[in-house]
Amino acid sequence: MTDRYIEKSFLYLLCISLLLHLGVFAGLYYFPPTSPEHPKEPVFIDLQQMEEPILPPEQRQQETKRRSEQRVRVPAESAPRGDAPKDQQVIEKQTAPSPAVPRQQPVTPGSSAASLLKPKELTARQALPAQKLFPGANRLAQLEDSYRRKFENEIAEGDTRFLNSDDIVFGSFLRRFEGAVYGVWRYPQEAAIKGIEGITPVRITFNRRGEITNIQQLESSGARILDEEVLRTLRAIGPVGGFPKGFDKEEFHLIAFFQYGGARRSLR
Repeated sequence: MTDRYIEKSFLYLLCISLLLHLGVFAGLYYFPPTSPEHPKEPVFIDLQQMEEPILPPEQRQQETKRRSEQRVRVPAESAPRGDAPKDQQVIEKQTAPSPAVPRQQPVTPGSSAASLLKPKELTARQALPAQKLFPGANRLAQLEDSYRRKFENEIAEGDTRFLNSDDIVFGSFLRRFEGAVYGVWRYPQEAAIKGIEGITPVRITFNRRGEITNIQQLESSGARILDEEVLRTLRAIGPVGGFPKGFDKEEFHLIAFFQYGGARRSLR
């Protein structure tokens, strides 16, 4: 590479550098940087210098002129006198308040209004007295006694017991079952609020491991919500333990009475 070529290259680079610097200076000269606007100073207005607004004049009601400036006294009017007894009876008849008779609008037969105004017939359940729907403590005790007399023949067979019995052999087994039931048994809130009461007798079959294999509802309490809660409770409990050693049969039957009364529940 010759010296002449190097000198030419250096001159070209120098010219390009000068042109770039001139371009930068020209840009700064013709396009100066924008300075940020200073915040405006607040302007205070003196309210005392403002002119008071001109309100329209109030419109006053024109007074009516009296036709006569002098007061005139009018003679009092009086009705002619008559027979006191007859006049008194007429006045009493006229002034006596008449009984208020409700106005009945004519109703077109067959219309929807006629069906609304017609009293509805009570259903068989609504016509029942409250004592049958919500039996008291005495009624519940009588129902339990009647159920015990009805199913006492099954107890005589030997493999069936009443829960509320003084059985020495199955005493511990029955107490375990009772504790398991009270752990999951509830009084339905809707039935407790409405005061629905009753007894649901059931026959429960256990195997030797203490598991429930069959549930038979013997009678209805009269309320479906109570019966369904009893069945739900028996399906929810688990095994309650094996049979006593002296009992050699494969199944054991238990008759229990699930009693609802006074917003409380009792297992008998």
